[in-house]
Parts: sequence; structure tokens; C-alpha cells
Amino acid sequence: MVAGRPVVSVEHADGLRTTYEPVQPAVAAGQAVARGSPLGTLAVGHAGCPVEACLHWGARRGEVYLHPLTLLRPPRISLLPWG
Repeated sequence: MVAGRPVVSVEHADGLRTTYEPVQPAVAAGQAVARGSPLGTLAVGHAGCPVEACLHWGARRGEVYLHPLTLLRPPRISLLPWG
């Protein structure tokens, strides 16, 4: 829990730590998880969230915070023939 909201943090093998908030955990602290495994359920968002629930996703390596979108593979774009 951080500021009264449920948080799930994942320590990756390469030293990366990702956090997901507000998420009700479906895993126990220290439990190993595999890529694609559910970590929990998205909880209701805070008062400033424009929809029912907002996911806050964070990432850092050591003490350096990273922009989490840079961790995603870029989309593959395929152009179709015209006409």
C-alpha cells in the first residue's frame, strides 16, 4: 500500500523495477511471476481519474526513474497496396 492505495511491484532479473497502482495483488510478496501472468486486478481510481479506474505504471533501474513507454517494443507498421 502506498498512500492508502494498493500497489504491485515487480523486480525483473535485469535490475528493472516496475510498479502498478492501484492494483489489488493476486500474487504474494516475493512470489516469482512469469511474463504474461496476471499480477492483480485494477482497483477503482482516485478522485482525479477521468474514468472509473486509472493505472499508474512506473519503472526505475536502481535510483533512476524511466519513462515506462520506452520499455515497450515499437509497433510494427505494415503498409497495404493503394487501391
